[in-house]
Amino acid sequence: MSIHHETASLSRSPSLPALSSQSLCVHTLTQEEDSVLSLAATEKLLFSGGQGVHGSDIHVWDLEHFQLKANLKGHLGSILCLTLRDDGKWLFSSSGDGTVRVWDTETFHCLYHIHSSQDVGDVFSIVFSAALNTMYMGCQNTSIQWIDFSKSKPEIPHSHNITHKLRSHTPRFFEGTSNAKESDEQVIRYSIPDSCIVQNSHFGYVYTLLLGKVPNAEGEILFSGSGEGDIKLWKLNKGKAIEPLRTLKAGVDASTLTLAIHDGFLFCGSQGGNIKIFDLETFQLIRSIIAHEDDVLALVVQESKVYSASADGVVKQWSQSFEPLQTWHDHNGSVLSLTSTHDYLISGGSDKLIKFWPIVNGRTQVELVESTTEDVMLYALEKWIAMPTVSGVPSQLEECRRGAKFLKAVLQQLGAESRLIPGAPGHNPLVYGQFSARSTLSDERARPLNVLVYGHYDVIAADIKKWDYPPFKLTGKDGYLYGRGASDNKGPILACIFAASELQEEQLLDVNVKFLIEGEEENGSVGFFQAVEQNIELFQEADVILLSNSYWLGEDIPCLTYGLRGVIHSTLTINSKNVDLHSGVDGGAVSEPLIDIVKVLSELVNPDRTAKIPGFYDCIRPLSSHEDALYDPIVEDMFNNPEGQRHWDPLATGVTREELKKKLMARWRNPSLTIHQVDVSGPKNRTVIPRSAKASVSMRIVPDQKVEDITKSFEEHVRKVFGQLETENEIEIDIKVVADWWLGDTEDRFFKAAESAIEQEWGRKPLFIREGGSVPAIRWLEKRLKAAAVHIPMGQSSDQAHLNNERIRLQNLNSGKRVIKAFFRELRTLELTTHPNIARTQYSKRLVNEASGHLIHDDLSLDIPQAPFYYINPSRDEISFLDDLYIEDPRHTFPSTLTSYQVDQGDIDEGAFGGDELHTLIKLME
Repeated sequence: MSIHHETASLSRSPSLPALSSQSLCVHTLTQEEDSVLSLAATEKLLFSGGQGVHGSDIHVWDLEHFQLKANLKGHLGSILCLTLRDDGKWLFSSSGDGTVRVWDTETFHCLYHIHSSQDVGDVFSIVFSAALNTMYMGCQNTSIQWIDFSKSKPEIPHSHNITHKLRSHTPRFFEGTSNAKESDEQVIRYSIPDSCIVQNSHFGYVYTLLLGKVPNAEGEILFSGSGEGDIKLWKLNKGKAIEPLRTLKAGVDASTLTLAIHDGFLFCGSQGGNIKIFDLETFQLIRSIIAHEDDVLALVVQESKVYSASADGVVKQWSQSFEPLQTWHDHNGSVLSLTSTHDYLISGGSDKLIKFWPIVNGRTQVELVESTTEDVMLYALEKWIAMPTVSGVPSQLEECRRGAKFLKAVLQQLGAESRLIPGAPGHNPLVYGQFSARSTLSDERARPLNVLVYGHYDVIAADIKKWDYPPFKLTGKDGYLYGRGASDNKGPILACIFAASELQEEQLLDVNVKFLIEGEEENGSVGFFQAVEQNIELFQEADVILLSNSYWLGEDIPCLTYGLRGVIHSTLTINSKNVDLHSGVDGGAVSEPLIDIVKVLSELVNPDRTAKIPGFYDCIRPLSSHEDALYDPIVEDMFNNPEGQRHWDPLATGVTREELKKKLMARWRNPSLTIHQVDVSGPKNRTVIPRSAKASVSMRIVPDQKVEDITKSFEEHVRKVFGQLETENEIEIDIKVVADWWLGDTEDRFFKAAESAIEQEWGRKPLFIREGGSVPAIRWLEKRLKAAAVHIPMGQSSDQAHLNNERIRLQNLNSGKRVIKAFFRELRTLELTTHPNIARTQYSKRLVNEASGHLIHDDLSLDIPQAPFYYINPSRDEISFLDDLYIEDPRHTFPSTLTSYQVDQGDIDEGAFGGDELHTLIKLME
């Protein structure tokens, strides 16, 4: 992941900017309870070692998603050094327990357990020479020791569960509490013989080792730095002892703690804060830089730059001329370790944090390097999050417009046609975009499917004081991206855009993908419907509507949303003809609005939480056996995996599976009535009789309730209750319909395509869930465009949408993009075709059958509308008709919109079709 700066470009060949003085930490990982003493990294994995408080584990982090991948257990002391073999397949770890372990970086198994025949104390440093197949280690007892894996004979393999006994009571330099238990894996054990030990190699602890080249010398040279400050050079001999070559004097009373080589210079990080630089051709000390205010604990070289870290909490970057280029002070404590990958400088500190800093390797700001689309997607998200596109707030109108223009620019730079669509006066515009399908399809009469992606770029306001991170600055922490809109809905929108763009770039986009992104969703979709109507020609060919505006039920199992409740909002206001009065003067003598509204509200809900509104439950769609079965895997998972299911635990406590299922149905498929708040006029003190009282009430509606019936019944009930109060006051009822309910068909071919796409990415089938919340536009779009909707959530239940610290897991965002790509690819098999002589007609429930024939199946005669559009899926022998299919036998009913039938050639009455039309059907099915 990279979050970049102004020089980046969202182009078809996305680029990364150079690291500038404005570079910031782009992600932070937390190593719980342990200072980060050591780091090592491949391009895909980061290894970190701690001080032993948490069992001296080596933590393995996935660098794609910034998630903890594994813990390597075995050491009984602090992890003082980590280093990798050149090919990255072996990880070497040294510890305060006096041992070294070698790990397989693919299986994470411990391969070798290495200990000395002597008491060495802490093993501070290790290096490995691939040319000699030999590991060298620098020790607390001032020795340098080594082991040649090609010649040394292992001891009898022993089980990890045999605790290795420390051979000395010598105090360790890094002491830490350890409770780690070794596993039962079998490892090969090596003991370093006396012949592979140089005693008293220094007059101090050997803190650091380094392998490098020296001008005018052959082979690798071993450099060692110690507590007395000297740096020694050692000649390496295959199968023989190391030989001293030269000693470099770095000064008195300044321990050499870390070493690095770059461009013929040796950099020595010292106690006290200096970096001393030696010319390796003349072996002269050419410069001593006062680099830090405290000990220099780590140095790392990344191509043309040297980086240093210090106990003063600062990380610095140095130029080839030894001038400081940047200073970063983001750790709260000492910076104890450094490592790097191609894209990141990585620092570990005593604050238990690991921080990532973006770097550009060996390039200037003009010579940009190519990046992955994930990098550019996150760059775009960072810039978009920084725009507080809060709808419904006049002061944020300009920011909303800026956010809309930014999205338009992103679409255009990624290869889409795009433009703004005006919204209601004084409100935010809509953003339209289209990625066009490639022109080649399997049948000359087929046209590509049209996918309409719906979303919103507006967000709700955020209280900065209640956030742990700046709400309008994208912040990466422990694999999550924090920021208002990260999950709702900017992150998922960008994932869909980049999915379409990547397929177009790969010439694999076989569907037209259109985007309809509004800016008033959080404000009731003001002006949205009118804007779509005025531009209906852009959207009316849609075959399927895609949205990603909800969340998984838990943390780990992907979901597919197939239903949303609708919502009707109402405001009840009871007014008195009087002004605000004093209760000591007028109490008991007047009708009080607050008392009246309490009485009215008390007649809205029964003691069992059901609504008292007449007819409220009359039209609820019965539970089918198919839908009932969809709840079973959800309930089972709640019982089997309660950990991490943030919303599930309260439900699962002390209830049976059947009770839990009923609770879920109450949230998802049953209607409800909620009283949100009551407010009064005048000063809020204990002596005032307010002249008016106001209450907010909402009703969540479900299939097949009708909005007009519910609103009418609600208003009649409220007026009837109010009329029985014998009050002098008056009531006002303001009803606002925000959203109708929506219910998808889980057996629909589009849901099947979504299910397949999710399974391809996550390796398991999704849970089919419904939501208690509402999306105003979705049901309206389905009706207006006569297209089915599919809802693919990307976020987890803990995403905190609308709450403080909103976030999305980086893994979910990247995987969500791949799910959408797979969904678009799945749709390529569903070709929409029609006979060339038949034109598409408007949908009508009262279509008169002037069909040219009938489809005979299961003894039912189904009328084919005059202008049928039918979907063919050859792999399933399946046909779906777009318009209603009317059945001559009244005992059978089918839903409107898309209806599917399994057919084969024998099911078709040849005499009922014209020759060309029948041939087309049979040919495509074959």
